[in-house]
Amino acid sequence: MNIAIRHTRQSAQGEGGRLPKAMPIDLSNLALLDKNGKPTRVGFKIEDGKKVRVAKTTGEAI
Repeated sequence: MNIAIRHTRQSAQGEGGRLPKAMPIDLSNLALLDKNGKPTRVGFKIEDGKKVRVAKTTGEAI
């Protein structure tokens, strides 16, 4: 998904040049899918004294 180009020097162990490297993706850039397969934002509700994550589009608990 998130590929960055890393420039490396040549060494005895490996070849140098431009090497692709997988980088992590920040959680804020991800979206959960609801039951319809559409992306949704996440909200929070208090149910029975517990904090529960809910989908903003449908209002259902995740």
